[in-house]
Amino acid sequence: MDEIKRLLVAMQHSDAHKIATPANWQPGDDVIVPPPGSCGSAKERVEKPAADMKVLDWFMVLKKCPHGK
Repeated sequence: MDEIKRLLVAMQHSDAHKIATPANWQPGDDVIVPPPGSCGSAKERVEKPAADMKVLDWFMVLKKCPHGK
């Protein structure tokens, strides 16, 4: 039951906040920001990341979970 609850919470967060949750994600863990839709957005994401984001590459950006517990 714990795994089912974890999956439901992950799907709810993904839908509500337009983010992705990595494997074995737990509420409060970092989440994945979906990749940008254009080359210009990708370049801006790498060169001027938001303060709350950890940029690993243009396609892989992590941030704190919104409303995480």
